[in-house]
Amino acid sequence: MSKILVIGSISIDNVTYTKVLPAPGTTVFGESFFSNVGGKGANQACASAFLGGDVVFFGAVGDDQNGDYASSFLTLQGIKSVIKKSNKQTGVASITLDTITKENRIIIVPGANMDITKSDVDSIFEKEKEVKFLLIQLENPVDTVCYALKKAKSLGITTILNPAPYRELPEEVFPYIDFFIPNEHELASYVKSNRKDYQTLAQLLLQKGVKNVIVTLGEKGSIYINETETIKIPPIKVEAVDTTAAGDSYLGAFVTSLSHEKSIKEAMEFANRCSSFTVTKKGAIKSLPKISDIN
Repeated sequence: MSKILVIGSISIDNVTYTKVLPAPGTTVFGESFFSNVGGKGANQACASAFLGGDVVFFGAVGDDQNGDYASSFLTLQGIKSVIKKSNKQTGVASITLDTITKENRIIIVPGANMDITKSDVDSIFEKEKEVKFLLIQLENPVDTVCYALKKAKSLGITTILNPAPYRELPEEVFPYIDFFIPNEHELASYVKSNRKDYQTLAQLLLQKGVKNVIVTLGEKGSIYINETETIKIPPIKVEAVDTTAAGDSYLGAFVTSLSHEKSIKEAMEFANRCSSFTVTKKGAIKSLPKISDIN
C-alpha cells in the first residue's frame, strides 16, 4: 500500500434540507439543519482513511472556534493531518439540499483555505517523503494547486486533480495531471461545450497533456478515457438521499484503490460502490463508508 497526500480545503458545512428552494425575494420553511466539518479536501481524506488508505491531509483553518473544532474532529476520526493556522477565519460552506430532486446548491466562503502557499507545499512534501499519490482540488489558490502538481511530478508522484469548483487553469499545468476527474458539469466548463459526447470532450483535455480523464456522471455511472482505452462503469441503482459528498467519496475511494495496486477499472468499480453507498446517507463525512460497509 502506497502513501496518499491530500492537499485541500477544510471548512464548516452548514446544511439545510428543504422541499422548496426559495425564489429571489421569498422565504420558505426548511425541514432540518445541521453543521459539520467538510470541505473537499477533508472529505476526500476521510473517504480514503475510512477505506484503509495510508493518507495524510494538509489544510488550513483560522485561529478561531471553528478551526479548533475542525482540527479536533479530524483527530477524533483518526485522520493523520497537518493543519496550518491562519489569521483568516475558518472556511464555511452554505449547502441547501432539495429533498425532492436530491440536488444541492453550495456557496463557499473559503477563508483560511486561501492561505495555503507554495512554501507550505514544499514543507509538506519535505515532511512526507514516502508519498506516492497526490489528490488535490480547487478550493485553494490556483497558483498553489498548480505548483503542487508540478512539484509532485518532479518527485515521481502520481497526480490526481478533482477540478472542482470550476476555476480557470493555466494551459501549462495540464501535462502535470495524471488523472483529471471532473463531473459532467465541470467537464463542460473546462472544454467550453455542453455536448454529451464525453469521449470527444475528453480528447480535448488529452490534447492539452492530461494523461487520463474520468468523468463522474452521477446516476449514469462514470467513464474513463485515455489515448488508447475507454472504460464505462454502469451505475448502481440506489435511493439517493443526499448527493453532497458523492464526488468526494468517489475520489477518496479511487485513489485508495490505486494505492492498493488495483487496476483503473477495479478502482473505478470500487469508487462507484462507495459513492453509491454515500448518497443513501445524509451529510458529508458522516455519510462516507467504512471498508466493512462495502466488502
